Amino acid sequence: MARNQSEEDVITEENSKKKSRALTLVFLVIIALYLIVTVIFSFIALPNTHVNGRDISFASKDEALRKPSEAFTIEIVGRDKRKALLDLKDVDYSASIPQTASIDQNPLKWPLAFLNIANDDFYFDYNVKYDEEKLEKNLKGQALLTKVKEPVNASLKYENGSFKIIPESLGNKINYGKLIKKIKDAIYSHKQEVVLEDSDYVNPTVTNNSKELAGLLDDGKKIENLKIGFNFNGFDFKLQGEEFIDMFDTDKGSFELNYDKITKYVDKIADETNTYGKNRTFNATGIGKITVNPGVYGFVLDVPATIDKIYELVNARMSGDVEPVYERTGLKREADGSDLGSTYVEVDLSRQHLWYYQDGKLILESPIVSGLPNPSKWATNVGVGSILEKASNKTLRGEGFDGSRYETPVKYWMPIGWDGEGLHDAPWRGGFGGNIYFTDGSHGCLNLPPAIATKLFDNVQHGTPVVVYESSTNYSPAMSY
Repeated sequence: MARNQSEEDVITEENSKKKSRALTLVFLVIIALYLIVTVIFSFIALPNTHVNGRDISFASKDEALRKPSEAFTIEIVGRDKRKALLDLKDVDYSASIPQTASIDQNPLKWPLAFLNIANDDFYFDYNVKYDEEKLEKNLKGQALLTKVKEPVNASLKYENGSFKIIPESLGNKINYGKLIKKIKDAIYSHKQEVVLEDSDYVNPTVTNNSKELAGLLDDGKKIENLKIGFNFNGFDFKLQGEEFIDMFDTDKGSFELNYDKITKYVDKIADETNTYGKNRTFNATGIGKITVNPGVYGFVLDVPATIDKIYELVNARMSGDVEPVYERTGLKREADGSDLGSTYVEVDLSRQHLWYYQDGKLILESPIVSGLPNPSKWATNVGVGSILEKASNKTLRGEGFDGSRYETPVKYWMPIGWDGEGLHDAPWRGGFGGNIYFTDGSHGCLNLPPAIATKLFDNVQHGTPVVVYESSTNYSPAMSY
């Protein structure tokens, strides 16, 4: 028999109430579970929670904060694939989060944390400790800091007759201060890799594309074409090419002639060309080649003044010839570099004779009387003197053989050295030449017959060399110079 409508309604209503009670129960269970888990997450960290990069999900918040950071290894990567590994255990590393730190999370959002919709990253400053001395010792032993190649600036190089730019070399010398700072930052931030940048190195200060180097190259092109000669008879000196280029400095960003180097070069020229103070080979009349002592005659190069002439050309970037500047000169520099030439006065004390040649032609000759050789203090000195003066009507004064003073007037006076000796007329003498000087010699001067003295005075030029020698005797000291 079929149920009536009223019974069916009652059944439906009861079923509906059962469902409602079940749903309520489920909801209450979910709420209870949610609240229980919320309470739990009040004490532990939510999923996807990190402290200073370390995952502490589901860990006790207090324990996570109080747990010290473990030592770790830092890899330092530099140029040329050079690396270093720094194990912080080797430097007594320890790190802890400050006591005042706390992990403040809303435990109610734990479902979102599980779904990775919400996550928390906490960062606290560690109380970090390590042994700095051990750190530096460890670093300095690493391959990254050994076999260091210094940076090299771009520069000019003179090669095969011209300048070219040599590019800079970076090298691998690390700026130690910057390296230490980066490592300390990594230690404090728990960073396990440090990649060094160009700015962390000691780098060249001059690069191949610098304007300064380009300007230096332009000037170098001018320098490399310079040729400086010297007007020395008998010598061929030239400043050019690599030898000349080596005398320049570029330390101050421009080509500057190095004074010490150019002085050394001009000193060498002086050594080769100076004739003052040197023995000479002389072609003695009737004898041939002999060696004569130095004296007051000769050429002496004025090194500083000659260097100034070089600087004038160099500073103007001009080639040219330098006219040597002398602090002492002879009568003439010959084509072979010698200085006696074919104009000179020749005196042989052994033969007691004088000759005067002018441009190779014998102008006059005469016997003479020279200084008394015994004692030797009155002997005429040997060497190459010079006509230092031409004076008329001079009174000669000095010490006589007996120690008294003498005063002797002469018409012609031509001193030849610094010893007080000279050529002059001796009208009081009745004879000249031979052995007179052994018993009636002069006080050191060269006595001439009046007519010869007159002719010599009229013809000889100031500065003419006077070659005094002994061909067969040995009584005379060397002339002062």
